Amino acid sequence: MTRMTCFISLTLGFLASSAALAQNCAGMTVQHALGTTCVPKTPKRVVALEWVYTEDLLALGVQPVGVADIKGYESWVRIPVKLGAGVKDVGGREQPSFEKIMELKPDLIVVPKFRATQTYGRLSAIAPTLAFDSYPTDGSSQYQQMRQTFTTLARVLGRAQQGRDVLARLDKRLAQGKAQLARAGRQNQSFVLTQAFTTDNQPTMRLFGKNALTSQVLEGLGLRNAWTQQTDLYGFSTVSLEVLPTLRTQNFFYITQDNDNVFGAPSVTPLWNRLSFVQAKQAYRLAGDTWTFGGPLSAMTLIDQVLNRMLPR
Repeated sequence: MTRMTCFISLTLGFLASSAALAQNCAGMTVQHALGTTCVPKTPKRVVALEWVYTEDLLALGVQPVGVADIKGYESWVRIPVKLGAGVKDVGGREQPSFEKIMELKPDLIVVPKFRATQTYGRLSAIAPTLAFDSYPTDGSSQYQQMRQTFTTLARVLGRAQQGRDVLARLDKRLAQGKAQLARAGRQNQSFVLTQAFTTDNQPTMRLFGKNALTSQVLEGLGLRNAWTQQTDLYGFSTVSLEVLPTLRTQNFFYITQDNDNVFGAPSVTPLWNRLSFVQAKQAYRLAGDTWTFGGPLSAMTLIDQVLNRMLPR
């Protein structure tokens, strides 16, 4: 069998199986990162195993029945909508409890592809499971992927109009912010965005590159990312504070926790005070719960944080 014949056979087989699934599906057939799944009409009991999907559900007015690592979510993710008191914790994002998920009797489970390759089969045995790829390896935009995932979830949950409304608010906020920066004479300025923390007793920075969702949001405001070094799949480079003097940027945005502000340590102060963006008073601290791997509401939170720091009140 030639390669072309094999390809055609596989393609026809896939189309046939997809057609059969669609014909036998009483709800909605959904293509996702790990296959095609039949989802019941308007799922009511949804379990989210990644914080971005928890956020997406809340943005659409849906309270999940179960969420992975609620304590972590509430510490790191700042959006206007809160989890309900009755939402159950189903364990860690990397190692959720299958028993706890089963007890909730979900009719839909939402997972990230990068965490689900080994567990997808077990999860699908509990309930229809959709996997999404927040970090595409084909070079496509994380920002566009976020929007596509949100739109798919909105459609699956019977809330397509609510989804369009949320994305329209995001687009409007970006356009307004871009205009505000232009009026202030700050359009096309350079920036570096970091999430900084202590790990293994060493201060560490994640510097977000152009492939990161956060960079694409700030570029949507008319700013330019000055960090052009190689980044990982998630869109950031992990570096030490020794990199600080090498940064050539007009604006420096940094996300730190109140109890772990690595740039405020006495040992760092002499270096910090010599940095050009610090001397220009253009080093801006963002709230520690400004989530950099979220959905539309986190993107709007980031926009508001940046504009509140950059623009005079």
